[in-house]
Amino acid sequence: MMKQGIILKGIGSFYTVLSNDGEQYTLKARGKFRNKRIKPLVGDNVLFSDDTIDDILERKNSFVRPAVANITKLMLVLSASVPRADLMLLDKLLLQCEKNCIEPVMILNKWECRDEEYSDDIIAQYEQTGYSIIKASAYEGIGVDEIISHIKGNICCFAGQSAVGKSSLLNKIAPLLNLETGGLSKKTDRGKHTTRHGELFVLHGGMVMDTPGFSLLDTADMEPCELAALYPEMRKAMGECRFAECLHIHEPDCKVKELLSRGKISQERYKRYNLLLDELKEKRRHMYD
Repeated sequence: MMKQGIILKGIGSFYTVLSNDGEQYTLKARGKFRNKRIKPLVGDNVLFSDDTIDDILERKNSFVRPAVANITKLMLVLSASVPRADLMLLDKLLLQCEKNCIEPVMILNKWECRDEEYSDDIIAQYEQTGYSIIKASAYEGIGVDEIISHIKGNICCFAGQSAVGKSSLLNKIAPLLNLETGGLSKKTDRGKHTTRHGELFVLHGGMVMDTPGFSLLDTADMEPCELAALYPEMRKAMGECRFAECLHIHEPDCKVKELLSRGKISQERYKRYNLLLDELKEKRRHMYD
């Protein structure tokens, strides 16, 4: 009899599948997937019978790094002190969320030792996006209940730079996981990756994955005029500019530039949009070289 479930982890050629009735099974994938060059991914909804995965249901989204499918929320962990956030990296991850219908949740960890000017600036840069921004502390338990409320009913990935406290937050949310954590290097203010492989943990009515890296947006098939639509604070002005394919840089009667002048769009985030737009135009220019 065919059953349905979700892949929690894969090691070698074996997959741990949680069935809809709550039982866990260790299964191998049928050879047809290898012949079609399809690899089952953590997060895949699958049909299985006996000791094999027979079919993979349609994916909402999928990624190479981490090798995971069907993410519904990306928990982007930043530090409110050190290490300083790479905001260009953050913007690219937010674009990836927009492109793949994933809800991003920003978590400012280490709130108990925050640099107030720095953390206030980050909040100011993203408050117009409408994204959730949680002030958290793995050390003091601040924001833990709010994070848990986002997990329920979702498949969540925790992502961010090293040493921002992803695994520490997960340990606070679910101490029984006892995930390995790593501190900052005194020489470089950078952390060591501690997560070894992708695995979904069933927590608080949802599932979470701690991952050291996450795929950035591939802009190879995107036109420059499509980029602004992935910025929620710019998207509300779509269709109000004089030109249909306005890039919101030098064009007259640009509604986005008007919002920028009124402080409805962060100047710093807009500058990074310009850099990404230039990068995208350069890629398009050399696409057929």
